[in-house]
Amino acid sequence: MGRLRYGVATTLDGFIASPDGSAAWIVEDVSIDFDALFAEHAAFLMGRKTYEVMLSFGGPDNRLAGRPKETVVVVSDEMKQTDYPHITVVPGASCLDAVRALKASVEGDVWLMGGGMLAGPCLEAGLVDTVQAAIMPVVLGDGIKMLPTVRGSSGAYRLQLQRLERLEHSGIILTKYAVVTGPVKETGGD
Repeated sequence: MGRLRYGVATTLDGFIASPDGSAAWIVEDVSIDFDALFAEHAAFLMGRKTYEVMLSFGGPDNRLAGRPKETVVVVSDEMKQTDYPHITVVPGASCLDAVRALKASVEGDVWLMGGGMLAGPCLEAGLVDTVQAAIMPVVLGDGIKMLPTVRGSSGAYRLQLQRLERLEHSGIILTKYAVVTGPVKETGGD
C-alpha cells in the first residue's frame, strides 16, 4: 500500500497561495531536483486549481504529462472525465474512497500536491501519512491556508519530525513530518 504524502510550499505564516490564488511569492532554488522529487512518487493527487497550475507549465516543466491516467487523480466537481481523457477525474463527494483506492493500488507513494481543501479531509480521514512542507522565507499575512480548519476535530494532530534541511542559497526550510496521531484533544491546566 502506498503512503499519502502531503507536499506543499508554504509561507512562514502558513499560506500556500496569495489571496488571489497566485504563488508568485514562491522562492526558487536551483538546488531542488524536481525530476528526482517527482520520481519518488508513483501517483499524484490534487484539486482542480493545482492541476490547472500544472497544466500551465509547458513541455518538460509539466512533469505530469504522459503519465498513466490512473496515476494522476484530480478532485473536482466542475471537471468532466470526458473532457480530460489523460487523467482520472473524481468528484469531491467520492474523493476519500478514491484516495483509499489509489493508496491500495499503487506500488509507491502518492503525492497530495498543494490544496489544503483536499488535504484537510484526507487528514481527518486518517489517510495522510506524512506532511512535507517547504517553508519559504516569506510572510504574506493573508491568503489560502496550508490547511483549513479541520472539521470534526476539537484538537491537534501530532506530527513527528523526520527531516529538516535548510537550503543555503534561498533560505528555504524543507521539513518532513510523520502523522503520528490525530486528532488529539488539548487538555487545560488545573
